[in-house]
Amino acid sequence: MSTSFLDAGNAAHPSAGFSRWIKQARLPLEAWSLRRRVLVAALLTALVFGLGAYAWCTADLSGLDASRAALASSTARLADAQHAVAQLPSLRREAGALTATASAAVTSGSADDVRIVSELATQNGVALLGLEPGTASGEGAERMRPLRLTARTDFVHLMAFFHGLAQLPVLIVPVDVTVKQDGNALAMSATLHVFDALPSARRAGLSDTASASLHVDDANDEDEEVVFFDPFAWPQMSAAGSPIDAAQLRLVGMLRDRTRALALLDTPDGATTVVTGHQLGVERVMRLDADGITLANGSATRTLTLMSTEAS
Repeated sequence: MSTSFLDAGNAAHPSAGFSRWIKQARLPLEAWSLRRRVLVAALLTALVFGLGAYAWCTADLSGLDASRAALASSTARLADAQHAVAQLPSLRREAGALTATASAAVTSGSADDVRIVSELATQNGVALLGLEPGTASGEGAERMRPLRLTARTDFVHLMAFFHGLAQLPVLIVPVDVTVKQDGNALAMSATLHVFDALPSARRAGLSDTASASLHVDDANDEDEEVVFFDPFAWPQMSAAGSPIDAAQLRLVGMLRDRTRALALLDTPDGATTVVTGHQLGVERVMRLDADGITLANGSATRTLTLMSTEAS
């Protein structure tokens, strides 16, 4: 039997390679070999080139990204222009139909404006006090004739009248509309701009697609109930036109100074404050003094006091 011994001095130490690498790294620059110098120079050159290329691309110094964005925008505009050109024949047909409709709707002058507005007012219970045509202005589709109107009506018939303007054969736009309470009715004044070269919104020609869409919308609107609130009406007060019962209208308190007076009333709808000239249903507050407040309905008056109610 033979025995072999390994001399520990001949075995490679694990840290010998690392120590040799550290020693080589610590060599001064003048002690470097030509091969080492070339290798380090090549690594530094590659690093500087890579950083420079990255910065160039990030800052888009060449304008490549901007050029690509401009190209994409130009392509999109070209596609839009081609789409518009493709729609020109159908647009020409619609314009021709609209022109024919507008030509058929042209009225002969202010006399026809007065006639159609008067008929509309009569149909909707609006009492005309004045209807004065003005001087036409503009040319072509912008030609307009003003029509000054004054009338008396109530809120329901006023809304019906304005709704009926959209049903007329020509475009009539109400401007400078003023509505105020005048006794038991509403006094309304307005200027109507009549564009006889344009059809109204209801009469304008629509394409087949638009017509189908409109029919669908109308079918959906039939299921919706539209309620108009009368801002001039006193809520739940004397629908028949008679004054509020004295038992339902009570003077609670008054506040007066040298220039004005304010009264607090208890009504069927709760407490409210009134001043001289305030409308309470069909009655108007005529006077506020130390004795109470005086309400008038035509020639009939009554006085509300803090203790009792008197009629005269």
